[in-house]
Order: sequence, then structure tokens, then C-alpha cells
Amino acid sequence: MEFGVRDGTRQTQQLIGVTEMINRAIFIYGMIAFFLAFFVVWIVSYFWKESNRSDRDSLISAKLPQNLGVEKREHPRTDVNWPVSIETAYATIAAEVKNISLGGAFICCKKPLQLRKVFRMTMIGPENEPLTVSAQVVWSNANMPEDKVINRGMGVRFTNMSDRHLQLLRQICQ
Repeated sequence: MEFGVRDGTRQTQQLIGVTEMINRAIFIYGMIAFFLAFFVVWIVSYFWKESNRSDRDSLISAKLPQNLGVEKREHPRTDVNWPVSIETAYATIAAEVKNISLGGAFICCKKPLQLRKVFRMTMIGPENEPLTVSAQVVWSNANMPEDKVINRGMGVRFTNMSDRHLQLLRQICQ
């Protein structure tokens, strides 16, 4: 009898030892799996944030041309401060023309129109002469952060203008 009890105790102790080893192995492998999972989640979130940041930055700022000092405009600009009313399908917007040329203008306004939007506008030039033209939005700083913008607005290209208004604009821009 005594032999069986000792043997049973020894087997029980061996089982307890094996169970403790298995528990330790499960704990160690569990911790390794936890840290690997944490690391993978961190890496994925880091690269996800970076890719979103570059997408957001591309919306905010366009690539600047390499030759910033070279003027590429076809017509020279003249600085002005003319009131302008912009007629859209939904509303008439009051704004201000900051500079103008024979080809287009920069219009300072709180909410610039969408790119490629075509509209009619009436500028009040010198001696209160109204100049009515059709124009198209060719660029806008609507998506730039407030601290990066001196004058919120849009650049427009004139698409249709009467001969009288074209002559008047030529005189102003000389």
C-alpha cells in the first residue's frame, strides 16, 4: 500500500509540476502575443494617421512651382479695391476685387466658390462705372488654414466681356 501512495503522490507532484510549466508557458506566450498585437496596432495606426495627414495636406496646399520668381501671367495685374457682386444660381454675394488684369482678377470673399464654377459678376470700377463680365473660378484658397491666408478668396478668369468693358479694362490696366 505504501508503495502506491508514494507513487500517487509522486505522480500528483509531477502533474502539478507539468501544469505549472504549461501555465507559465501559456502566460509567457500570451504576453508575447499581447505585445506583438499592441505593436502591430500601433504601427497600423501610425501609418494610417500619416497617410491621412498627407491626404489632408494635399487638399490644403497645392504644390508650388519651382520657379516662383518668374511671372507667367499673360497680362500684368493692377491693384484695385473695387466692390463686386457675384451672381450665382442661389444668391448674390458681395465681395471685393483686389487685383485685376485683362484676363482675370483676384476676388476677396469669405466663402470662395468651387473650382471651375462659372458665374456673372458686376464690378464697380473708377467713376462708378459698372463692368459686367462672365468669369470662371480657376483657383481658391478656401481650404487653406486661416493663419496661412492674408486674403481669403479666389482667382477668376474672364470668359465673356463686352467690347466696351474690355476697352475700359485696358485703360485701367495700363
